[in-house]
Amino acid sequence: MIRITTLFLAVFCLFITSCSTDIEINDPALQTLIDGEEFRSTFKKAVIYDDGTLVISGSEGEKSISFSTTSTKVGTYKINQNTISKVSFQSTSKKFFSEDETEGQVIINEIYNNEISGSFHFENLKDDNGNTMDFKQGWFYRLPLENGTIQEEEETTSEEINPCLLNASLTALINGTEMITDNHSARLIGVENASILIKATNETEEATIVFPSDVAPGTYPLSGSGNYSATYAALNDKSSALSGTLIINEHNTDTKCISGSFEFETRSGIIVSEGFFDFGY
Repeated sequence: MIRITTLFLAVFCLFITSCSTDIEINDPALQTLIDGEEFRSTFKKAVIYDDGTLVISGSEGEKSISFSTTSTKVGTYKINQNTISKVSFQSTSKKFFSEDETEGQVIINEIYNNEISGSFHFENLKDDNGNTMDFKQGWFYRLPLENGTIQEEEETTSEEINPCLLNASLTALINGTEMITDNHSARLIGVENASILIKATNETEEATIVFPSDVAPGTYPLSGSGNYSATYAALNDKSSALSGTLIINEHNTDTKCISGSFEFETRSGIIVSEGFFDFGY
């Protein structure tokens, strides 16, 4: 199979005028236009399950998208041929899913070195009120392929406030200066093979960390994408981790309480050190 070259990404950018110049040629990427507004995913996954299903998902802040194909082979997959399922968009206030009227396709252009690249578009995703949403000019580039296990969805009970959320905290030094955060959140993202997204913000800064929901106490390398990833943003200038370390001190999956520490350097050269968190999700 011929490896994707720089020309492949350049062709994408010709069709997507919003393609940012700060995406490095070797960086995994997932983005689309959602009703004309750019959605560029910070956290993205491409997961292969035992039955051959491929699930591609990504999130940015409180927004997330997901879609799946029946195979990972190079080629074109279409909703009306039943080779695509579970197309969705979710945020804190909106949930749109594929319905009978939804149209669209996914094109897998290449799988090379256990990384997958291609494009997609969908029309007429619907919410419970019949409102519609479109994904246009979508593409994914060099997403690392992961193996996943299909899990049965647990029955949910009435929501209770996790006591670990009452004293949630995240602190860190940014280039040696303390980052004091005002807002904290920790939540599960993804339906299958879920991850925990921790986010802390103040008026000008944002720090995020992502790791698997079943993570055990231990030490893990941080990067800009994949199972263990992190970002830091100042004045909306966001940069992903180039390298770093995450240490999980405690994780109780019954009470959903987790604590740990972290440090990383971003691709823009920001040093995040002496990071500590204590959360419930």
